[in-house]
Amino acid sequence: MSFTSERSLWISITARAVSLLGDEAALIALTLRMHDAGGGPGAVAALFVAGMVPLVACAPLAGRLIDRYDSRRLLLWSGLAQAGLCLVLAGIHGVSLTLALVALLGAGQAVNGATWQALIPALVGPERLPATLGWSQSARTAAGIAAPAIAGLLAGRYGTSVPLLLDAATFVAVAGAGLLVCTTPAAPRAGRMRGGYAIVRDDAALVTLLAPLAGFIVLGAMVNVVEVFLVRDTLSASATWYGVVGGTWAAGMLLGSLLGGRWHRQPSLARVIVCNAVLLSLAMSGYAAAPSVAWLLPVAVAGGAANGLLNLGVAAMIMLRAPEDARGRVSATVNAVTSAALIGAYLLGGVLATVATPRQLFLASGLLGLLAPMATCRRLARAAAYHPQPAVLRSR
Repeated sequence: MSFTSERSLWISITARAVSLLGDEAALIALTLRMHDAGGGPGAVAALFVAGMVPLVACAPLAGRLIDRYDSRRLLLWSGLAQAGLCLVLAGIHGVSLTLALVALLGAGQAVNGATWQALIPALVGPERLPATLGWSQSARTAAGIAAPAIAGLLAGRYGTSVPLLLDAATFVAVAGAGLLVCTTPAAPRAGRMRGGYAIVRDDAALVTLLAPLAGFIVLGAMVNVVEVFLVRDTLSASATWYGVVGGTWAAGMLLGSLLGGRWHRQPSLARVIVCNAVLLSLAMSGYAAAPSVAWLLPVAVAGGAANGLLNLGVAAMIMLRAPEDARGRVSATVNAVTSAALIGAYLLGGVLATVATPRQLFLASGLLGLLAPMATCRRLARAAAYHPQPAVLRSR
């Protein structure tokens, strides 16, 4: 790899980490704002869903933009637009307007996030891709460790508007970083481009991976709606403890990310995905059994490590199989599938929270989450064993 490509790679890794730091801080601040304003699980679920819907709705357009146009321009304009939205969001407190602005932020993220995701494979070869994704995820996880503590501290001391201003500043920084990345501008393409869903559908491993993954996300992420209530109400802990638990989970993810770069063959990645999906489900059951908030910390480390290894395995598998000239469409499609699953999770969590306690939801998440990896482990292993070169796959 040339010096220029190496520099662009580390700019990309750093920019994604900085972006996540701001996004996580803003989300925690808005969650605390909803809770302190008297909003229940339904309000928190609506907040999460508002940011996810555009990732699904805008995926086809975002994927085509990424594969058709210069990524630097996309990163610049989407970053500046998101910074402006954060400035407005910091100054308002109405629920309806907050949800509308969060949705607009999600539309920008549909372009911004998938663009960064597609850049890394373009800067490294297949052999270096899993390890590089591990470093990228480690950097973002390190930001995730800091974000809950930073957001909790800033929100507790200065109010929830300050973390939103921090998010605006990170978007400006990310927009500037996009201009520093050296990429080959995409040549204008005439004619119709195949959609990302069609490209994914033609790959047996991606279909076998994404279908159960979506179900696993629905069952696993529904507890995000009630985690703040488990910590604050069930376990009678402070807002600072809520941030500490989130940061501890992120520390576990950092550990998993650092360990995960050693696997670069697809059959090995398939085993990593299945095993860590099982471990993650067991961690959810551990949350349900915790007698005090301090007991959540070791469970959060183990669950976070499994979460980090699972995310890395999925990302590496997808990018290794994506056609080179269709990474934007594949990235946007995968983001859409996972976001749709998250929407389902938040809606399901909001509904179930009206009839079940936070402990019961965590237990159901853990036990039912075991079904997805157990049901698909053999099919995923068989599909991963056949991996044609990405150029062979039809992308046009």
